[in-house]
Amino acid sequence: MARKKKSGSQPQQSKIKGYIAGAGEVVEENIASTLQENFMPYAMSIILSRAIPEIDGFKPSHRKLLYTMYKMGLLGQTRTKSANIVGQTMKLNPHGDAAIYDTMVRLSRGYEALLHPFVDSKGNFGKAYSRDMAWAASRYTEAKLDPICAELRYW
Repeated sequence: MARKKKSGSQPQQSKIKGYIAGAGEVVEENIASTLQENFMPYAMSIILSRAIPEIDGFKPSHRKLLYTMYKMGLLGQTRTKSANIVGQTMKLNPHGDAAIYDTMVRLSRGYEALLHPFVDSKGNFGKAYSRDMAWAASRYTEAKLDPICAELRYW
């Protein structure tokens, strides 16, 4: 049986000004200098590592998608449902399924945005030059890696 707590026992509060029990010392700083010292370097590293393509032209999300498709064996002859590819990529990519599928659509042959597409698509992948033609949901389309992906040296 559990023991009852004594009714008069409260945790001891620190009486020292500027100190939070268990957390450390409280330091007052100017918010503008704190943002400049902490947020700006973080923002620059995010822009450089995620938003701007590296020398190979891929962002990290592109690399994760192509690597997952390679590991699924999609460099061969068979296509698989795009929803399966998106689900497997979600293990590597912390973003939602819509962002992953959007990345795959933009790399696909059906979207007609790249001179050398990396994803061989089957189904409605929309068109880059049409503002009214949206792509179908991932459960209706199929994809595999284009043969040009065999030239990539990631795997």
